[in-house]
Amino acid sequence: MSQVRRSPLQVISVVIIMLGFHLACLGVFVVGYSTAALVAAVLMFGLRGLGVTTGFHRLLAHRSFKTGRVTQFILALFGSMAIQGGPLWWVSHHRSHHANTDTDLDIHSPATKGFWRAHIGWMMTHGAFNENGANSRDLHKYPELKFLQRYYFWIIPGQILMIYVLGAWASNAFPSWGSSGLQILIWGFFISTVFTWHVTFMVNSVCHRWGARPYDTGDDSTNNIFIGILGFGEGWHNNHHRFPFSARHGIKWWQIDTTWYLLRLLSAIGLVSDLKIPRDSAE
Repeated sequence: MSQVRRSPLQVISVVIIMLGFHLACLGVFVVGYSTAALVAAVLMFGLRGLGVTTGFHRLLAHRSFKTGRVTQFILALFGSMAIQGGPLWWVSHHRSHHANTDTDLDIHSPATKGFWRAHIGWMMTHGAFNENGANSRDLHKYPELKFLQRYYFWIIPGQILMIYVLGAWASNAFPSWGSSGLQILIWGFFISTVFTWHVTFMVNSVCHRWGARPYDTGDDSTNNIFIGILGFGEGWHNNHHRFPFSARHGIKWWQIDTTWYLLRLLSAIGLVSDLKIPRDSAE
C-alpha cells in the first residue's frame, strides 16, 4: 500500500460520508422499528464488530493466532464490512499506534490530540490517509487481502443493496413481522454501522482516558469494563498494551472477552490454532 496524499476534496468526501451515515440513522423516525429490525441491527453489529476485533486486530495486526487463508479472508471480509477502512490500511494505522502510543506521532491519542480528535476527528484529516503502509508489508503476500483493500469502497453499496433486498424479501415473506426493506436497511446497516464505529473509536478515546491501569505500559491505556463488554473484549486495553501479542485481552476470569470466547470456539472446531496468551498472567 503506497503512500496516498489526499486532496481537500477527498477529505471532504470522507466527512460527507460519515455525516451522511449519522444523519441516515434519523430515518428511524420515519420507518419505526420492529423485532426483525432490532435483530438485524444486533446481528450485523456482532458480525462486523467481531470481524474487526478477531480479523483486523488480533489476527492481521498482531498475528495472535494462526489460521488458514480461507478463514483469514472471511474474517478480513467481515472486518471490511464494518466500514472502518480496508485491512491493510487499518493494520498499518494500528501498528503505528502501538509504536507511537500517546506521543505526537499517535494520530488518535487523547493525550496529545484531545478527546474529539482521538475519538473520530482523526478520520477526517489528511494524516488519516497518509500512512505509507510500510509496517504492513508482511500482509502483501496475500493477494486476497490486497483485493479487499483495493475494492474496499464497493463493500459499502454492496451491503446496502444486499440488506435492502433481503429485508424486502423477508418483509414480504413474513408480513407478520411488520418490517420493510427500508426499515431493515436503516437498522441493519446505518444504525449498526454508526454504533460499531463509536464502540471501536472509544477504544482510542475512552480507553486512553478513563479506567484502571494495572500495568505500567508507559502510556495512558486503561482497562474499561464498559468498553470491554461493548467492544467484545477490546476495552481491556491496558492488558492489550502490556501483552500486544495476546489473543486474550480479558486476562482475568471476570474480564468478559467475547472475541476470546469466539477464538476458543474456532480453535475447538479446528479453524484456528496457536492462540497466544501471557501464560504467567492468565487465570
